Amino acid sequence: MKDGPRLRALKRTTYLLLCAGFQPRQKGYRYLREAVWISYKEPEMLNSVTKRLYPEVAKRFETTDKHVERAIRIAIETAWLSGSSDTLAFLFGNLFADRNVRPTNSEVIRILTDNVF
Repeated sequence: MKDGPRLRALKRTTYLLLCAGFQPRQKGYRYLREAVWISYKEPEMLNSVTKRLYPEVAKRFETTDKHVERAIRIAIETAWLSGSSDTLAFLFGNLFADRNVRPTNSEVIRILTDNVF
């Protein structure tokens, strides 16, 4: 049986997140993975992350958009501080040069979407 496009995308996203150092036990990991999928299916969502993307993720997980934003931010902070330097440098290039400056949630979602698909 062949994998559908959603399953293939989730597998690729999961692999990339794990290699970069994101922690699956964090809610933000799951929210981020879903945000990347939604952004792939509807690229215009990347133009309105706080108004459209977070509420859509929140609806799918039965939570609030504020919770989604915060959980993703924490997941990014964790990966940024303790993730794989090689993978983070590959994905984020110049953004990773100064490891003291964490990229925004929107930047991470956009970069992951671009790299996964």
